[in-house]
Amino acid sequence: PPGWPPWSERSDETAETMEASPAVAAVPAGLVDEGDSGLVDVPRGTPVQVVDNDGMLVEDKLQDILMAADVQDKKIVLVSVAGAFRKGKSFFLDFMLRYLHNTPGAAAGNEDADKESWLGDGEEALTGFSWRGGKERETTGIWMWSQPFYRTLPSGEEVAVLLMDTQGTFDNETSMKGNCTVFALSTLLSSFQVYNVMHAVQEDDLQHLHLFTEYSLMVYEGGHAKGVPPFQSLCFLVRDWSHVDSHPWGNEGGAAYLSGVLEKKEGQHEELKQVREHIHNCFGKLDCHLLPHPGFGATEDPSFDGRTSLLRPAFLLPLKEAVESILAPDKLVVKRVNQEEITATSLLCYFKAYTALYAAGDLPQPKTVVNATAEANNMAAKAQAFKTYTRTMERQCSTKRMLSDEQFAIAHKAAVEAAMGAFEGSKKMGSADLSNTFKESLAGEINDSHKFFVQNNRLKNMLGAFKTPIVLLAAMLIGMLAGWLCNKFWLSAFSSLFYNFALLAFTCLTIWVINIAQECRFDLLNTIAGMVDTMADTAWMQAKERGIEMVRLKME
Repeated sequence: PPGWPPWSERSDETAETMEASPAVAAVPAGLVDEGDSGLVDVPRGTPVQVVDNDGMLVEDKLQDILMAADVQDKKIVLVSVAGAFRKGKSFFLDFMLRYLHNTPGAAAGNEDADKESWLGDGEEALTGFSWRGGKERETTGIWMWSQPFYRTLPSGEEVAVLLMDTQGTFDNETSMKGNCTVFALSTLLSSFQVYNVMHAVQEDDLQHLHLFTEYSLMVYEGGHAKGVPPFQSLCFLVRDWSHVDSHPWGNEGGAAYLSGVLEKKEGQHEELKQVREHIHNCFGKLDCHLLPHPGFGATEDPSFDGRTSLLRPAFLLPLKEAVESILAPDKLVVKRVNQEEITATSLLCYFKAYTALYAAGDLPQPKTVVNATAEANNMAAKAQAFKTYTRTMERQCSTKRMLSDEQFAIAHKAAVEAAMGAFEGSKKMGSADLSNTFKESLAGEINDSHKFFVQNNRLKNMLGAFKTPIVLLAAMLIGMLAGWLCNKFWLSAFSSLFYNFALLAFTCLTIWVINIAQECRFDLLNTIAGMVDTMADTAWMQAKERGIEMVRLKME
């Protein structure tokens, strides 16, 4: 028929892009109507990858979209869908694409389309963003529809609406950093984000959302006004909802359900409260839609091409409600940054800035729950082992005398063996490499602490070098002076006693000096020197207390 295919009138560059793109959904055979209509309406444009699998911006493709003459100065509504892989994100996006194409103002020659019949007659294949059933991932990186849709807001201003599809999280090929980067970019750049989850909003969905938004804030921190949520609108799209007895399908039941999920309750664990508070603080508006199962014709038929006639009637009404609640002109959310509505030109700048920040590699690596738990587990084992070392060394070095180098080395070796035994004997999660990393870190901390104990041991020697000799010399002088005075006053018996006291002090000082000179290597000499240190320390403390008491009395 004339005009087929529908992209034949586009530029050669666009046609080449569409032919080259692996994500363009093929138009199934048999869709051409032999009657007057000539062909089935297929959305103008094509999906274009704007961020590749490695998180790098495909700048020329994005510029073709955002810097087009009729787009660059218009304010932008950017709707993205994110969530786990193989859960129907692209399928839902294509219904949004069909709505934009089949409602007034979507495309030239289609201004008078009937808004109520945008779902089609039931026999039209669902085309647009690539989607298919199965377990293998389909979308990689971030894709955007090449053709903006123009809508007039209630204020009378015309804006450009863009749709963005993101790689599903937690496939078996993408790292945690890759998952975080894609979700974070989607959160940072979209004005309305759909978070696609299955069956129910479970705690792990909230935990992952917490992680992804934290990763977003690493580059957004400081870029929003104080007290204003950094991100705009988030809608939980709960697929295959079956608990209609408590919350019916649609937005009304979804809003009530989400309110209960995000409610902070008395007696709730503090961590769960923090997650909910974080989500509330991050988004200006939170909403939820509950969708039923689409029917086994969609999920079990390998040849299913998206025709609504094969979907459950009960699925179509809440689907229609969800799409219209996001894309109806009075529901559109214009992209804002720091409370300022931005144009397509500004959005391109933000794409460049955010992708460059994530590509730079300066941000910390996000961790899976398992990795974080394993690291915390190994860290706790390391802390406990280090405590074993310090306690052992404190016990070994608890004497007031300095240990010899040999004695100190023996004490250090025993403490290290005790610490390493404690670390290796503890139950730890994670790989052997992770355990070895923490073991090496423990050895480093022990080495640093060893230097402290060496200095502390030497300090004891310095204190002893002053305290014990001073006390013994003072005892010798007192004994000699007292003996001389007793001789002066004919008290020879007392004189002999004081001279012997002085001689004992001299003997103790000699033993102490010899022990220090020999580096405390002889046990008997070391024991006697230890007794001397103890007596000297006692005499020192008593003299100090007596002196303090005398000063206090004199002041009174």
